[in-house]
Amino acid sequence: MVNVKIEKTESISEIIPTRPGIQLSNCKKGGVGKTLLSKLKAAYCLESGLDFYAVDADRQESFLKAYPDFALPTRFSELDKNLKIPDRILDLALEKLVLVDLPGNVEEAFNHWLRSSDILEASQDLDVEIQNWYVLDDSTECYEGFLRTLEFLEDNAKHILVKNLGRCDEWESFDLFITPELISEYNLKVIDLPKLRFDTATTVYKNALSFTEARRYSEFSTAQLAGLRGYLRRVYAVLDSAGFNVESLRTS
Repeated sequence: MVNVKIEKTESISEIIPTRPGIQLSNCKKGGVGKTLLSKLKAAYCLESGLDFYAVDADRQESFLKAYPDFALPTRFSELDKNLKIPDRILDLALEKLVLVDLPGNVEEAFNHWLRSSDILEASQDLDVEIQNWYVLDDSTECYEGFLRTLEFLEDNAKHILVKNLGRCDEWESFDLFITPELISEYNLKVIDLPKLRFDTATTVYKNALSFTEARRYSEFSTAQLAGLRGYLRRVYAVLDSAGFNVESLRTS
């Protein structure tokens, strides 16, 4: 068992146990906002008192740098014949929710892990729900990557498409790739991740701030802090619409 330190806000008096599960921040393309999504979900869990693990699979370790006290590093590699490090994810998921931040260049190696370790079948046998949160901009690379992921995972995972409005304003290609028939067939959930003010987002990224730290960051103006609070409220409402909320995540 891995001991993980969880930050709590002053208003949270107890840790809320969570259901076993693996939630992936996923996309073949880099720089679309996967780590941003992971950090926002971690912030929600911390502020709500939800117990969880965080796993950073990216070599840049941006998720780990923002939450060094409880994020765990791992790697996916087709050269790793034993796969003992990524196997830890399933072990952790038996205890509680696991948020996994995937890098952009890991598609083949990640699929290799799922296939060689029979992770999809094992997760169903162990009642561990896998959720594929696929972050998009409006590029063909993103859409084609998602369609390949959908073909590979099929209905062995719940699929949530995240349109990152901070990455692009126009979504001209979305309806070409994500058709009503596809949404219906795979019961896809589509959400719009709100846009954070540019200078605030840049500071959070460059300083590897968690959103807990960003709320107290002394170099932000009063207006920036107010905007950040409003941004988080909007984000949490969007996450809630996709089922990422206390009632859905806690153990019954």
